[in-house]
Amino acid sequence: MITKLLVIQKIDENSNINVFQIQSENFQWTFENRRTKINTDKEYFPFVLNGDVNILKRNPGAETRSFIKNQKLSFYDDYCVPSGTVIAVLFPKNYIPDIIKFKDKPYIPVGMAGQVTTNPPGQIQILYNHLEKRCSIIFNIHHHIAFGFKCIAKVVSDSEFPRYENVLEDDLFDTTLSREFLDTPAITTDDLKIINQTFNQVDLVNLQETLNELLNVVKTGEASNKKTLLDKLEALLINTTGTTSNLITIADSYKSGASAHQFIGRVLEFISL
Repeated sequence: MITKLLVIQKIDENSNINVFQIQSENFQWTFENRRTKINTDKEYFPFVLNGDVNILKRNPGAETRSFIKNQKLSFYDDYCVPSGTVIAVLFPKNYIPDIIKFKDKPYIPVGMAGQVTTNPPGQIQILYNHLEKRCSIIFNIHHHIAFGFKCIAKVVSDSEFPRYENVLEDDLFDTTLSREFLDTPAITTDDLKIINQTFNQVDLVNLQETLNELLNVVKTGEASNKKTLLDKLEALLINTTGTTSNLITIADSYKSGASAHQFIGRVLEFISL
């Protein structure tokens, strides 16, 4: 890959972050996915650089946060970057992304008469090195853009670490709501008892119908209306529960149940992120 600006955000096993800001005129970067680290490799391996580059190693900004709890790593950042930038979030060994969420920054409402047309500002990939058990999320930015990013990564065993090398953006729905729920039966009102016991003002009929629509999206792989359904669920639940911390508590209560309960817990975890 060739770029002018590459920013590697390397997270260690204690959730500390080192940022490598790499800049030059059209240098090459590679994510090595078929070999282990050798003595000549840099501390940001599996990334390897070719060309005359300037590297600034720095601490993250105040907008960047990362912490580990219950073997899950949460990462938050706000970006405002020029076109042509490549951003890489490099996770600790054996951590892979489990839930991914983006946040749009609102436009300044000046000179926006008529309909505003938008197009995707870039592309996202997830790269894996099975030998080193390292994984990285890559943002290839095509246009100047400001956006927020949130992610939960989970730790997996060596045998569970993915053997494939590259996941493109079309597959990200599998990361957000994994297809391990393909055999999950329809959500019933009985499955929503935990929510109802905690917050008795939730519209359970609407919640049940929307969850089943989302479950059907997982089963069919047709993700075009995924965001609409998730936004609807967020509105239903946040308006009632008041804070995301309440949702996290409920999500934890669902994690040890049957597949339907685990699906509900995963949706709640996504909304609370």
